[in-house]
Amino acid sequence: MLTEEQRNEAVSLLGTSTEDCAQNIMRSVEINPYRGLMTIASTLVHANQTNRENKAHRQALMKAGRKALKDLGEI
Repeated sequence: MLTEEQRNEAVSLLGTSTEDCAQNIMRSVEINPYRGLMTIASTLVHANQTNRENKAHRQALMKAGRKALKDLGEI
């Protein structure tokens, strides 16, 4: 179950262009990998719950997720 804040953030990310989504989520991961990973997870959950089939957004989120996990592993 997503909170209202998580749902709003997911809607905001999925409502932008793929390039904007990728830039915003990568910036979030660079600032705080843990928070970025949580945002990625909640956005993917929201996309699944609402049956959004935007492959480009999902790929951008997965790329950022891999970077977040890598960064967390190095800390």
